[in-house]
Amino acid sequence: MTYYYHKRICIAKMMGSLIIFIYVFVLAVFSSIDETLAFLPPQKSLTSVSSNQYSSISKTTSLLFATSTNNPVEITFPTPEEAASMGIRDWPQQFHSKTWSDRVSEGGIATRYVLDGKGRLTIDYYDDNNVKQRINNQRVYPGTLVEVDGEANLLWDVDDSKEGLIILTPNYEEGGKLLIVGGILAVFCAGLLIGSGGL
Repeated sequence: MTYYYHKRICIAKMMGSLIIFIYVFVLAVFSSIDETLAFLPPQKSLTSVSSNQYSSISKTTSLLFATSTNNPVEITFPTPEEAASMGIRDWPQQFHSKTWSDRVSEGGIATRYVLDGKGRLTIDYYDDNNVKQRINNQRVYPGTLVEVDGEANLLWDVDDSKEGLIILTPNYEEGGKLLIVGGILAVFCAGLLIGSGGL
């Protein structure tokens, strides 16, 4: 009888620990979202970008670095309509007021769209022959789409710290972090069940 009573107390303690862990996890996720949103300027629409900025750019997407069809770095300037049809309007925003860097791991893909602000971008990457290349101080401004396929380092310089740069990034690039946290949570839950004799 005492064995079953002791086992029930252990299960209750583990379930309590699990509930506290989930509560802290959810609280941490929401507080980090709130902190991120606090630093973001008001949301801007893609249609709010002046069409005059695109007057010198042809209707079709312009490729700056089209020396080969398999170039790992492409910088293009889609029109607001093209950007909306690509789903860019739904990407989450990141606001940066000072210099920062983006690292793309080998085999990874990075896509960045400049919604607002101006700056310069330096990209160190490897070409198809595995030779290190550099795009130095490329001007970026609203409507710039940067796509990198493969290992690279992107160094962003902001022209005006007050205006900053608003960068849009696809949701799937953020999904990896959530997948890691979800995996840790699943392992923790499985450990609780095994420890309580539930499996």
